[in-house]
Order: sequence, then structure tokens, then C-alpha cells
Amino acid sequence: MTTNIENIYSAFRKNYVDKPDFAIDFYEKNLIYLNNIKQFKDKEELKLYIEIVCKYAEAIYQKDRYNLAIDFVDKQNNFIDNEILRLNADDIKDAWYHSLQFVKGMASYKLKDYKTATPIFKKLLQFDNQNDRYKNWLSYSQYGQKLWLVRTVSIVCLGLLVTEMVFKAQIPNYYVRQTILVVGLLGLFANWSYEYYIKRNHRKANAN
Repeated sequence: MTTNIENIYSAFRKNYVDKPDFAIDFYEKNLIYLNNIKQFKDKEELKLYIEIVCKYAEAIYQKDRYNLAIDFVDKQNNFIDNEILRLNADDIKDAWYHSLQFVKGMASYKLKDYKTATPIFKKLLQFDNQNDRYKNWLSYSQYGQKLWLVRTVSIVCLGLLVTEMVFKAQIPNYYVRQTILVVGLLGLFANWSYEYYIKRNHRKANAN
């Protein structure tokens, strides 16, 4: 007997249009049923469900709804992982399954949450170490992490220089003032040099 999830999947594939609006509209039309699924009878049903929710996650990401995409993936992954455990279905952790985490990684990157994005891309590469999309996104995320750190240090160094110039009268010790000045200047120089280095390496890596 054909189940509801099979009917929904069949309608999804029969009418499929490769545009985010289609996936969003289709999912939302079936929202009441999809959101009230408690469990699946077998792993085949679960696989169909994963594909549908994955296409929806990709669609809301493409619509730049990054926070919504992350929240949706987190909720779905918890449910899906529990069902995989219940059905003893580790073998269905295929490309569709990992695509959900890929969406979360990309959305986190777009929100400049490189701390979350980088481990996701590293884990995805453990699943498929030849996947160029995973490699590229990992490179972008690591680059973002490094730039964020560089710019944070630059702000600190500029703060030191401003402190020395503005509060010079409040710092009577000449050697303390000179130390603040030297640390600030050297820090900025080293930081800008490192920023140039990582930007150059990033460009070279993307050119290859």
C-alpha cells in the first residue's frame, strides 16, 4: 500500500521545478502533514522525507533566509538522526543526508559564523574527500576565520595607539607610553603583513 509520504514524494518529483519558490511552496502546502510525522515505517520512507526537507532547506538558503535555514536544519537533523537510530539505518547517510549539514555550513558562513561553518565543512570532507564544493567552502570559511582574527587584532592595536595619543597626559611614565606605542605600531605592521599573506595564498589557492 502506498503511504502518504510516498504520495507526497511522487507529487513532488512529478511536478518538480528547479526553482526555490517551487520547493518552498510545495513544502508549505504539505506543512501540516510533514510537521506532524512522528516516525517512519522503514528507512525507504525516511529517505524520501530527507530528500524533500533537503530541497526545502536549500530553497530557503537560496532566498537568503540564513537563520531560518540553520534553525530548520538543526530541527530536522535531530528528528532524522533519532529515526536513523531507531530504524538502524546508518546506511542511508548519503549525499542527501549530508546536504542538510552543507546548507547549515553555507548559511553559517554567510552570517560570518566561521567557528560553526569550518567544522561542518571539515566533517563533510570526511564523508567525501574528493568533493570540490566542500573543499572550496572549507577554504572560504578558514579564510574568513583568519581575516576575522586579523581585523580583531588590528582594532586592539589601533586602540593602543589611540590610548597613547589621547591619554598621553594621564600616562606620566615615558617608558609605558613608548611601550604602548611600539606594541601598537608593530602589531599593526605584523597584522597587515599577515593579512596580505593570507589574501595572496587564498587567491593562489582559488586560481589553481
